Amino acid sequence: MKNRISNLLKNSQKKLKSIRAKIDALSKIEEYEKTHNQKIESTLPKPKKQDTVLVHLSIASVAKSALVILLIYLLMQVAYEIRSIILIVFVSLLLYAAIDPAVNKLQSRKVPRAISVLGIYAVLLFLVGFFISNLIPIVADQLLELAKKAGHLITNITNGDSLETLPFADKIIPYLQSSLEAVDQQTFINNLQGTLEKLGEQLQNIAGNTFVALKMIFNGVFNAILVLIITFFLVVDAGSVDKFLKSVFPSKYSAYIVEKSEKIKDKIGHWIRGMMMLMISMFTLYLIGFSLLGLDFAITLAMMGGIAELFPVIGPILAGIPAGLIAFNESPWLVLWVIGIVIMAQQLEGNVLIPLIMKKAVGLKPVIIIISVLIGYQMLGILGIILAVPVATTASLFVTDYLDKEK
Repeated sequence: MKNRISNLLKNSQKKLKSIRAKIDALSKIEEYEKTHNQKIESTLPKPKKQDTVLVHLSIASVAKSALVILLIYLLMQVAYEIRSIILIVFVSLLLYAAIDPAVNKLQSRKVPRAISVLGIYAVLLFLVGFFISNLIPIVADQLLELAKKAGHLITNITNGDSLETLPFADKIIPYLQSSLEAVDQQTFINNLQGTLEKLGEQLQNIAGNTFVALKMIFNGVFNAILVLIITFFLVVDAGSVDKFLKSVFPSKYSAYIVEKSEKIKDKIGHWIRGMMMLMISMFTLYLIGFSLLGLDFAITLAMMGGIAELFPVIGPILAGIPAGLIAFNESPWLVLWVIGIVIMAQQLEGNVLIPLIMKKAVGLKPVIIIISVLIGYQMLGILGIILAVPVATTASLFVTDYLDKEK
């Protein structure tokens, strides 16, 4: 009996051991499968969770934003009310940028800054006075004469009278006349004559009178004198602009603003000096070329060519069109010589003058300059043309810097 019980216990123990071994084996298998599945899941892309952003608006933040908007609005209103003063200061800064390098050179030769500025003023006023008293009267007379002849000149072109000496004139004239049928010729002549007469009369008013010219440009002799006075103190007190900017802007921004103001001053100064030299150079080239051809209104056409340099790329075209039309009435063959002179001047400008004179200029795209000049003229007339490129240059520097930081 005892043996049977002991055998039963032994058999039970063996069975329990085998069951325990099977359970352990199953546990190991289950653990292995779990680990394996975790490894597989880790390699699979996890589903993206949708982020939820909560924006908390407090009364203080709303009030702060409203105050900032109100402050900007008030500043814009104040700026509008004192816009004439802002223009005077801006023109003074332009003149400061233009003459400061010359004053620095004279100072390096032991010439006091105040004496240098007064000397530059004297030279500039002499040149302006010479220009007004000698060239402006001639241009005014030529414009008035051109206004009288405008109807005859245009009629000759539209009727084909000036084309009769050309080969194939019998084919060219009918084509030209049919192309101009849609144009109200008399209205065009009247508008052109009115514009030329008005411009000629304005130039006659300022001919020989520097103060009247300054009044036309700066909207008053007092404003012109004020510009010269402000510029004088800006140049004499070297670093005054930097000191002012540092006092206005917080210290963490002042270094950046001062650096940008120096770049703006250098670029605008180079542009003003370069543009004046370029306009004088092109005026001289056109004057020599048109005078050698014996072209009527040579001085006026040359001046138009010089002023047209404000418009890059299309400047030579603007200079060539009126010269070509006047040459057309004298002789169709003369037009070819005019075109040749314009092309030669344009090549000399693009390959010699611009690389030599304008290499450190503003660097704006031609289309930006053209649009800026047109907007400036529309808003402020002659003064707007003067201010257009400097304003565009200032804006472009800050915009470019902002875009570079965003990259």
